[in-house]
Amino acid sequence: MVDLSLLANEPLPAAALIGGGVLSILVSLYGRRDDSHLDELGTFVAFLLGILTGVIAFSAGVEGTVGWFSLVVMVVLAATLFLKPLKSLPWAGMAGIAAGAVAVYFASGYITGSVLGLERWIWLVIIFFIVGGIVHMLFHFIEDILTIARMVLDWRPVMVIVGLVAVIEGALLLMDTSLVSLL
Repeated sequence: MVDLSLLANEPLPAAALIGGGVLSILVSLYGRRDDSHLDELGTFVAFLLGILTGVIAFSAGVEGTVGWFSLVVMVVLAATLFLKPLKSLPWAGMAGIAAGAVAVYFASGYITGSVLGLERWIWLVIIFFIVGGIVHMLFHFIEDILTIARMVLDWRPVMVIVGLVAVIEGALLLMDTSLVSLL
């Protein structure tokens, strides 16, 4: 078991908020240029920092080292940084194939011969397509929901606002206070 409590200690939550906020602002202002490789590099770094910020948020939430507002800002920031590059991966198809393959693997141990007049391999193909199709449709629905969330969180004004709030909250965390306590 990995001890994540180290990630909850100061100054890591504040640094994640400040670094992620600055990166969110930079990606929103500079990004989306087809002629630039910096956009791809920024997106990759944002993806990694989004994962790290999510892990730090989880750890800080479990340890109770930050307030609820800081935790919410960290989760929203992690989502804005993490969701942007996920649009290019065919998650539904990969999950459908994996689930179908796992179902066939387990079913192959139970189907030994001909069942209802159909050979074993035909049943395994049917099981693969049924399970794979159901999982594909479910993941496609989830992808659509995530696409809507990504569109909202990837909108430049939202990214700038989330980035500014994260930077301010991170700076205030370093001074042992929060935006909520100032309001």
